[in-house]
Amino acid sequence: MEICMSIKPDFATMTIIELRAYVLEHRDDEEALHLYLDRLHAKHPNPRVYKPEDDVAEAISEYLRNRS
Repeated sequence: MEICMSIKPDFATMTIIELRAYVLEHRDDEEALHLYLDRLHAKHPNPRVYKPEDDVAEAISEYLRNRS
């Protein structure tokens, strides 16, 4: 009989990029997904949501201008 124990990483010490990568590799880990979404929301509390029919070209241009 083989016992397989999985130790979860310390999500608190992961960067948002590392956490995203973990979530993509472990899509069934709801705890990690919720932590990732909480962090993402904390970083961008009021994200703009676009509809499929919206032209996002101007928004992308504005983002790129403000990023510099």
